[in-house]
Amino acid sequence: MVDVRSGTPAFVSALEEDHALRASVQRLLRDDYEVADVMRSTLESDWPGDLAGRLLLSLSRYARAGMPTLERATQLNEAMLDALVPRGYLGPEVGEISDEQQVACHGWVAAGLLQFFHVTGDERSRRAAFRVIDALIAPALRRRDYPWARIVPTYGGAPSGTATEVIDGWAVSSDVWCVLLSLNALVPAALLSGRSDLADLIVELTQTVSTLDVVAHRAQLHAVLAAARNLADWSVATGDAQAADVAAVLYETYARQGRTLNHATFNWFGRPDSWTEPCAIVDSIGVAGSLHELTGDGRYRVDAARIAHNGLSFAERLDGSFGLDTIATASDPILAAVEPDAHWCCTIRGAIGLLESRETAARLRGEALVVTDLYPGTHVVHTDVGVWRIRQETCYPADTTVGFTVVDAPETTGEFMIEIAVEDVVRTVTLPARIGATAVVELVFAPHREHFAGADVERVGPVLWVRDAHDPDAPPRPLTDFAGTFPGVAGPRLIVTLDVDGRRR
Repeated sequence: MVDVRSGTPAFVSALEEDHALRASVQRLLRDDYEVADVMRSTLESDWPGDLAGRLLLSLSRYARAGMPTLERATQLNEAMLDALVPRGYLGPEVGEISDEQQVACHGWVAAGLLQFFHVTGDERSRRAAFRVIDALIAPALRRRDYPWARIVPTYGGAPSGTATEVIDGWAVSSDVWCVLLSLNALVPAALLSGRSDLADLIVELTQTVSTLDVVAHRAQLHAVLAAARNLADWSVATGDAQAADVAAVLYETYARQGRTLNHATFNWFGRPDSWTEPCAIVDSIGVAGSLHELTGDGRYRVDAARIAHNGLSFAERLDGSFGLDTIATASDPILAAVEPDAHWCCTIRGAIGLLESRETAARLRGEALVVTDLYPGTHVVHTDVGVWRIRQETCYPADTTVGFTVVDAPETTGEFMIEIAVEDVVRTVTLPARIGATAVVELVFAPHREHFAGADVERVGPVLWVRDAHDPDAPPRPLTDFAGTFPGVAGPRLIVTLDVDGRRR
């Protein structure tokens, strides 16, 4: 998944029909994300620029997708440009000690500026993004003295990371190895500019990451999966084989030792006592998508849909916020809210996950549009004979019927082929090049039990089925029925439990 995208999306969501997406857009436009408050908070934070950079990225990506966020994105971009004038970066002036959190969060600052540039063509934003990299990120990484070998205590750390100690000239964070978030800036900047010095830094980080034991060092899942996502994207764009290999290894490590029963993520490896991390859930969707593009392995596209409909869906609240939940494991299969609204990061980052799940759920392969997940909206498909616009109507997963309508078609006698491939169900339909032509498909998913993450779980399609711990005699229901049941601090604490080893917990 490329966080920073140019051009226009190939799938345009139907906002009025997509409740999860609409709630997220409305949440990002609420008063607590007004520009003055965001800038005050981001400049006072020990993560200087993190809040503003993440928000600019999400607002700009939503604007690219046709959502009503460009006005606030423009206001925020102006405020950030003003704040960056003195030094080219935010926060304290860099001295002998490099602040890992300051370096990490400026990956978001540069990414947000670059995404705004791609949406608006504002050259000031592009120049500011490269100044961030040249003034702060690149010099810190070129020191080559980051303490990768640090040993982290088993317990410690809060939902928002803190710089816990100074080692080898670095103030390091409880968000272990969050310096890897600098790749959020390096990869899109290198791809845009073609600069060899930035490419060299990416290659060097790839080689370093290939030697790391993320489990033994209890690395933060967000940092690790962000690295995997960026390296997979780099490989898609450049053909770098080592980057692809490293991304795949990191993904497999996460799948074995950092994924919860509902396809969310641990906050740290080896820490089932902690909480889920929606930022990392978003990264996991991105890695899965890019690895599918790199390898063609259908396992990754199945993973992406399962993560979206279980991990990401459960993390989103009714009001469009994203929160932290308990880590559901085979030994403790309980899902409950820990934090209703991680407004400082996950609520903003979750927005990107929603967009990516929708915008990457179809791909033209040969003569057919292959649809691997279902959302309401319009496919815009460029073919050799012209542009097709195909309306997709669906309430999936509440309803397994999906309809397609030709909105626009080229002058051709050929037909448009759509292949729907969700889990192990594959259906193919064809549409003539006639405006108004329709096709309706009913997908039938049989309940499926499998051993996953040490437990026996049941799915219907990609959606996990669960039981309510308060009503253990009730039949299982889809996890999506419970999604969003934590609207705020005063909301209910619904606890669901999964069928483990054939027993009710």
